[in-house]
Amino acid sequence: MRTKGWLAWALLYAALGLAGIHARAEQLVIDYVVSNTPQRTTWVSIIGEFAAANPDIEIINQGYPQEEYKRTFTARLRSGRADLAFWYAGERLRDAARNKLLAPLDADLVALLKKKNFSPATIEGTRIDGAVYGFPLYYYVWGFVYRKSLFDRLGIRPPATWSEFLQTCERLKAAGVTPLAVGARSGWPAAGWFDYLNLRINGIEFHRKLTRGEVHFNTPQVRQVFDVWGDLLRKGYFFEATIDQEPERVMPYLYRDRVGMVLAGSFVASRFPAAIGADMGFFGFPNYSPHMPTYEEAPIDVLVLPARGLNPGARKRFLAFLADTGAMRKIAEADQTLSAQVDPDPRPIWLGDAPSRVWGRAAGLTYFFDRDAKAELVAPTYDGLRRFLKPPHDTGDAVRYIDDAIRKARAGGK
Repeated sequence: MRTKGWLAWALLYAALGLAGIHARAEQLVIDYVVSNTPQRTTWVSIIGEFAAANPDIEIINQGYPQEEYKRTFTARLRSGRADLAFWYAGERLRDAARNKLLAPLDADLVALLKKKNFSPATIEGTRIDGAVYGFPLYYYVWGFVYRKSLFDRLGIRPPATWSEFLQTCERLKAAGVTPLAVGARSGWPAAGWFDYLNLRINGIEFHRKLTRGEVHFNTPQVRQVFDVWGDLLRKGYFFEATIDQEPERVMPYLYRDRVGMVLAGSFVASRFPAAIGADMGFFGFPNYSPHMPTYEEAPIDVLVLPARGLNPGARKRFLAFLADTGAMRKIAEADQTLSAQVDPDPRPIWLGDAPSRVWGRAAGLTYFFDRDAKAELVAPTYDGLRRFLKPPHDTGDAVRYIDDAIRKARAGGK
């Protein structure tokens, strides 16, 4: 009897051990950026729906603030065990893929994206050396956000050309409204200005060479970008009090008609107060030259497959769930972005169809400076842009500072 009892306990422990192994095999670990409350609520709700439909999978959802997430992403891929991770299309994605930190989507997942009517541009936006490395969630465009009631009161129409843009700035200033504001403490809002001026003045191929580090900042082309920008600054068109602030501190000045226009990604609509959301408008960055095609900043946010993920079956089921259940629409609506999955009946967003019209007219797309640029260029450029935004807005000082800082960054990495 004692022998039989021992055998029964041994069999029970073995069964429990196998069950534990099975439970671990059916985990799904997701790393995700949480930028705002609607996004968090929607994401948690979607995970809850998936968990209810897949009770054999234990989900571990790890949310991070955006800046922390970007800083620690590569280290977490190397040391962590996430099965799915939020990331960005562009050079950041290319670096992770070429360093073997990510697995490409297999043929079944790529076929699923096409079958479920994902925008071809968002699929191709994550293709690297022939393989697709991102499951696209949504995209958005950059442009100017403004209050329709203010423009109507002053008889202003959204400008399409640079001369019209300068006239708009003058009319706002004459009415006691500072035309523009940028909160550049984190660097990236200022980079939006640099990217667009460079695209409008020098075109997409030059911009790509610059972000790849193939040309220096101290060139006539880049100096012209800073000269044009500096002219706006020296005319007092920017609300100086906001320059050292984070971008979210800028928007209240726009809501109160202290500022006329803010260059921002269309995702900013997710933070509009409900009372004035319908009064907010959006227009694309004006053309500087009639001879330059219209290129747009349109970042794509994706889910990637970390190479060290332990549960490929579970993550594949989750991605299929996103594509099959309308979850993509919910994610885009929460972020006030444009779903990568083409929706025949899209729900209205605060900014209406203006962002999609800007995106649809583009002759080419970039994904934003810190997503497109080589890693060693980002911090030096952001430091240089912040430096330039302070008087006397010296072009020569800015481009020399950035080039010197890039050289030091490269030397330090060797």
